[in-house]
Amino acid sequence: MSTNWSGAERKSRAPISLLNPEPSAEDNAAEPVKETAALAVAISEPAQAQQAAVEAQAAPLVSGRRSASVLQKDNMNDELPPATGWQAFLRTVTFGLVKPKVGAAELARRTDLSAIQRVYSRPMRIMVAQPLGGVGKTMCSVGIGSTFGIHSGQHAIVWDNNEMMGTLGVRTNANGSTRTVWDLLNVLEKFETIEARKGDFSYYTRHQGKNQFSVLASDEDPDRMKSIGADEFNRIHTVVSRFYDTIVLDTGNNTRSENWLASIDVTDQLVIPVRLQRNAVVSALRMIEQLESMSERQGNPHYKNLVAKAVVVITQGGDKFQVRGGLDGRHR
Repeated sequence: MSTNWSGAERKSRAPISLLNPEPSAEDNAAEPVKETAALAVAISEPAQAQQAAVEAQAAPLVSGRRSASVLQKDNMNDELPPATGWQAFLRTVTFGLVKPKVGAAELARRTDLSAIQRVYSRPMRIMVAQPLGGVGKTMCSVGIGSTFGIHSGQHAIVWDNNEMMGTLGVRTNANGSTRTVWDLLNVLEKFETIEARKGDFSYYTRHQGKNQFSVLASDEDPDRMKSIGADEFNRIHTVVSRFYDTIVLDTGNNTRSENWLASIDVTDQLVIPVRLQRNAVVSALRMIEQLESMSERQGNPHYKNLVAKAVVVITQGGDKFQVRGGLDGRHR
């Protein structure tokens, strides 16, 4: 009970007589109140103790923020000595007596490499998509796979997710292998068990040597009258996700095919190669409109979010390109 009583409460209490210890009438009247208050305190104490124990478990052992502020940076890129540019040359010729800071270009590259080397809690899927052929989808996929393969230190694979016959196997090193996604499909059941090993799976891919990524080639048999559907894609994707950290999906030209739609469902990052040609831009815009329409019809914001965060890779086209319809009506 609180001991911060008011003055009126102090005056209302009768003085205690040392010669007559019997309680007064006012004390007798206050006894039930004291017992009730004591009972309430006795009941509330276990509940308060239990609540305090729960809060203690939820609270971090270290609640300080000064040590965390030291670790705000993901890396110490700006603390390392320069390795390129005039800064590195000056440091070398002076035997380290002159210590210039890292240049802006080298620091930006180090930051990019740190972003590539980031570790995620699950495999990440990058989809390279553009309905028009000949705009660099495959070479863009190879570049992404090589970048992650060399610099991330993790397992990367580029998968030619063309429902028919793609060109990824032609534009990369075969190293004597003729195995494609259909060879993998024929034995896929053994990789869908807990005993499956990456070494066995690698037999059906084509490793790219110093580029440190693997290729899963699409069909290369012109006599085969079958195409990859949604079921085949999902089964292969489940197995591939067990062995690789970064999966680059090089897609075909049909944005309505089952495997294309299945791949967009699992994609984390959309990359759109575009040449500065009217047909390439229109084709990319139609694909974007399709994805936005899919979000509206299905009530799923995933497709629209992919468009909003998409990376557009622009390369120079062979034809002169103009964009009409600016705010002032002139060509730009």
